[in-house]
Amino acid sequence: MKLKPLKVSELNAYIRKILYSNPILSNVIVTGDVRDYRESKNGFKFFSLADEDSIINCVSFHKSLALKEGTRIVLKGKVEAYDKRSTYQIIVSEVVEEAKSEESLFLSELKKKLEKMGYFDMEHKKTIPECPKRIGVITSLEGAAVEDIKRVFRECSVGLDVFFYNSFVQGRSAVFNIVSGIKHFNSRKKCDVIIIARGGGSKVDLDTFNDEIIGASIYKSETPIVTGIGHGSDMTIADLIADKETQTPTAAAEYVMRKYKLMVHNLPYMLENLNSRACDYIDRRKYYVNSLGQRLDFIDGRRIFDRKYDIIKMKKGDISRCFTKYISDKNSILNEMHIKLRENNMAEIFNKGFVLLKDSDNKIVRNISDIKKDDIVVIENLNEFAKAKILDSGVKDNE
Repeated sequence: MKLKPLKVSELNAYIRKILYSNPILSNVIVTGDVRDYRESKNGFKFFSLADEDSIINCVSFHKSLALKEGTRIVLKGKVEAYDKRSTYQIIVSEVVEEAKSEESLFLSELKKKLEKMGYFDMEHKKTIPECPKRIGVITSLEGAAVEDIKRVFRECSVGLDVFFYNSFVQGRSAVFNIVSGIKHFNSRKKCDVIIIARGGGSKVDLDTFNDEIIGASIYKSETPIVTGIGHGSDMTIADLIADKETQTPTAAAEYVMRKYKLMVHNLPYMLENLNSRACDYIDRRKYYVNSLGQRLDFIDGRRIFDRKYDIIKMKKGDISRCFTKYISDKNSILNEMHIKLRENNMAEIFNKGFVLLKDSDNKIVRNISDIKKDDIVVIENLNEFAKAKILDSGVKDNE
């Protein structure tokens, strides 16, 4: 017998019917820790109830109910289905017990311990360089955070060496990934600054960055570290220990690139100011020459006239040479700045048909001799990349 396929709405309606017909699910008593607590403008409360292994969404329409993040509660309610998203949640009718959760207490004790050890002291925080040449980024290469960081780097286009260390940013594996990334950039790559970044998520998702092992690794790092974890309201142990804490991955990249962004922003004003000063100099010299000419009208005698005239010619020559040299010097400076900007503008280079070749370690290949047959390389332009395998390499025969 061939079954008739159900519509999504029909399947959801069937699931909802099962939920509503179950007497246990109509009056459940559940215990767990309050996570991601928030209130709407109309007074409704939305939060998640979590234990060590699972999490479930909850909503309360009682305006008098007040909960705190991290507290452990026992609640009564009924399980309802939300058809539009094919999810289920608990509609809370009553909170019968409230206490501080073990996890919240543990985090509080850990913060006290690290504070006593001096991990949060300002005197231990390292200075972030204004113009770093080599930047290390520890984040997931599959998340949105890495694209936000790359966009900030592209906007400056100053040709820096940026190295990405792919890491989990959630779960126990993330702890060891992040610690390994910090060691990698301290020993092998020798970066000027390290960014640790993760996009927004629930407080459960961000618990990884409350790990003591990560905190100790950040504290012991010889390279200064900037964090951009979660959203503005999130503050983890990693943020508290880092040399600079920012609110988002984008903000972390912008802080590291702050000096470069300012230089790019101010360049048009610098050129305008230089042009204005040159015009003012010319006007002052013209006025001086004109004043000398006017003084001749009040002097009698051919000899005096000739002498003053010679002086004027000499001054005029000096002015011309001085101004020519001034303009030449300033043009040289402007040309050098323009050349440097064009040389470092990756968009210009890519538009000419050039591409960037990197080896399997994400290191720029500067000589063909640095790669060999069967190596895997990455070919990049401004917005695209491709992976390729080296079939052969060698010295060209120019005969």
